[in-house]
Amino acid sequence: MQHVATNPYLPGWEYIPDGEPRVFDGRVYVYGSHDAPDGTAYCPGDYVCWSAPVDDLGAWTFEGVVWRKSDDPANADLAGYGAPDVCRGADGKYYLFYFCMATPDGPVISVAVCDDPAGRYRYLGPVRTPDGKRFTAASGYGLPFDPAVLACKDGGCWLYYGFGAKKAGGRLPSAATEGSFVVRLSDDMHTMTGAPVRLAPGCLQADGTGFEGHAFFEASSIRELDGRYYFVYSSEVGHELCWATMPAPDGPVTYGGVLVSNGDVGLPGHETEDKAVMDLGNNHGGMVRIDGRDYIFYHRHTHGAQHARQGCAEPLYIAVDGSIEQVEITSCGLNRAALPCGRVYPASICCHLVGPHGAVHYRGDLELAPNHSVITQEVDAGCVTSARTYVANFCDGATVGYKYLAFEGTERILRCEVRGDFEGELEVHIDAVDGPVIGAVACAPDAGWHEATAGIEGLTGSHAVYFAAKGKGTLDFSAFCFE
Repeated sequence: MQHVATNPYLPGWEYIPDGEPRVFDGRVYVYGSHDAPDGTAYCPGDYVCWSAPVDDLGAWTFEGVVWRKSDDPANADLAGYGAPDVCRGADGKYYLFYFCMATPDGPVISVAVCDDPAGRYRYLGPVRTPDGKRFTAASGYGLPFDPAVLACKDGGCWLYYGFGAKKAGGRLPSAATEGSFVVRLSDDMHTMTGAPVRLAPGCLQADGTGFEGHAFFEASSIRELDGRYYFVYSSEVGHELCWATMPAPDGPVTYGGVLVSNGDVGLPGHETEDKAVMDLGNNHGGMVRIDGRDYIFYHRHTHGAQHARQGCAEPLYIAVDGSIEQVEITSCGLNRAALPCGRVYPASICCHLVGPHGAVHYRGDLELAPNHSVITQEVDAGCVTSARTYVANFCDGATVGYKYLAFEGTERILRCEVRGDFEGELEVHIDAVDGPVIGAVACAPDAGWHEATAGIEGLTGSHAVYFAAKGKGTLDFSAFCFE
């Protein structure tokens, strides 16, 4: 029996952004950065790996730590690593590509190798130029940042990397404005066979290229599907992942469109950031074909901060001509169908969370309103894996939504787990934020977690469900069940 999959697809206490999904021998493995729920910086944790069978994308297994911060001898300050990718070489071994910011030479892409996709990787060395020198920003070919790899059947691999800062100057070197690059590596998997080639343009090179308004910023990712090479990246907009196509691994590259926004910006009714359905922030992920179906992996932001990101995924639909339309974010993601009623779901699997002041775009100088609604967690007795995730600061004018739930027509009761000084009702709407009301959960002030229930009208079929707070005070919303 298949397990039910939700977004985020990993347990609510896990924070794996920048997820690159890879399928090896009947399992999908996710490699990503490692955030912390209370983090004040990106990627402070060691690399861990999770995997699931391709025919059961709700059955994720924790594979453990595959790479520690101390495993790279150049990482003397034990800084976090960002945005890894993995490929299987022609020799059958697995190669982990990652970058470290805290080296004497600035950002450096390095490689580790392992006999198994989720084993303990061992250090191989930094990526080197053809003359054997360590590849750095001073080498003259962009910023070594966010590596992505495509294995070559005849040995070696293609390495993609880069950064497209919107302006020169500041803390970043001039190489950070130059956009994305690609270069082939030799059979040793870490030495360039020639000079890198510029690929997708950054903001300063985008005029007249077709990438205007969606220029390359970061987060290179590469896949070959149906004879086409799809280059996925995070654009200058920040919250969106875009796609481009290439006839060959080294280009030329043609802009395609937006794959996903972590706030649904760009979809009908949400054309601008002030219409976002979730808080916005940077985005990173990759495409993958699993058991004949295509998906885009991406991440969302929690805890009212930039540094507590969780992996999500949505199905993609690639047209015969290779084009891809932007997909909406959902709560069911990898489930391949609406979530069945009769189960208890954490409120934190929402795909719509808008407080009374709207969604925000996270930036370093952002100050949140005291009643801004966020996804957060609490840990009981120090056991992280039993952490309760919930929606905090839910208050009058806020809405939280879920796409999609499958109703059988027999459900008559809604049970919610809540706490707080809120006094009022949670109106339950279907199909739209202002859609028909099928029930209302009466809430009274209570500081402890408790159950509040309501009768609901019978429904059949797949529906989006939205809870709207109407009353005084604030509420923490932990879980719900239609039964």
